[in-house]
Amino acid sequence: MSYCLQTDEPVASGIRRIAREQLAGALCQISQVTDGKEAAAIHATRKHIKKIRTVLRLIRQEIGQEIFLEEDQSARSVARAFSGSRDARVQLQLLEKLGRQAHLDSAAFSKTSSALEKEMGAYADRFGPRQREARTALQEICDRLEGWPLENLEAQDLCLAVKRTYRRGRESFRCTEEDPVAENFHEWRKRVKDLWYQAQIVQKLNETVLCEIAESAKNLGQQLGNLHDLAFFRQRLESGTEFPEAERTLLLGLICSRERELERITLDLGARFYAEKPGALGRRLLHYARQWPVTAGSA
Repeated sequence: MSYCLQTDEPVASGIRRIAREQLAGALCQISQVTDGKEAAAIHATRKHIKKIRTVLRLIRQEIGQEIFLEEDQSARSVARAFSGSRDARVQLQLLEKLGRQAHLDSAAFSKTSSALEKEMGAYADRFGPRQREARTALQEICDRLEGWPLENLEAQDLCLAVKRTYRRGRESFRCTEEDPVAENFHEWRKRVKDLWYQAQIVQKLNETVLCEIAESAKNLGQQLGNLHDLAFFRQRLESGTEFPEAERTLLLGLICSRERELERITLDLGARFYAEKPGALGRRLLHYARQWPVTAGSA
C-alpha cells in the first residue's frame, strides 16, 4: 500500500501499517545489497528511515516522550551510520554539476574527485558491520511497533500534529529570514521535509488541498536540500586542507555563488508557502478530519 492513510482502515491501524511498511522497506534494502550497489541501497534505506521518523513525530503526543525518544534515536542511529558514504557521494555529484554549470574542463577537479572516490571506497569496505547493526536496530523497532499505545488515535490528532509541524516550520522560516545562516536554513529544511511527508500521510482527508501542500513542500525541501549540500561541502572545504588548494579555491567560489542564489530562491518560496497562518490551516484540517469516515477495527 502507499505512504498514506486509507479511508477504509482505522487511523491507528493505518499508522502502524505505514510504519511497518517503511521498516520492511529499509530492511529489504539493507539486507539485499550486493557489492558495488551500496550507494543505491544506502540512499533508499535513509529515505525509508526519514519516513519512519516522520511517522514518529506525527504520533509523538500519543505514544509519549519516552517511546518517541527510544524509537527516534534508534532510527536516527541507523541513518547516521551511513551518512559518511552518502556525503562523499553527494559531494562527488556536486563537483560534476558545478563544473558543468561553470563550463569547466572535466579535469578541473580531478584530484578532489579522486579523493572523494577513494573515500567512498573506504566506506564501502566498512559496509558489512554497519549493515548487520542496522538490520538489528530496525528489526527491534519492528518488534516494538505493535506495542505503541495508539488505541485512542483519531484523525483530529494527526491534524493537530500537522498544524504544529507547519507552525514550527513557519517559525524556522521567520528565523532564517532574520538571520540567513547555514544552521538556520538546515533547521528550516528539516521542518519542511516533516511537513512534506506528513501531508502525504493524511492526504486523503482532502486530496486536492493536501497534495498541493505536499508538492509545494517537496519543491521547497528539494531546494533547501540542495542548499544544505552546498553549505556542508563549503564548510568541509573551509575547515581543512585535504584537497588541492587551487581546486579548493575555485570550488569555494562556485559554491558561494550558488549558495547566494539558492538562498534568494528558498526565501521567496518560503514567503509564499507560509502565507497562511497556522491557526487558519489548523481549522481547515480539523474540518476535513470531521468528515473522515469512522472505521471500526483493531488498532
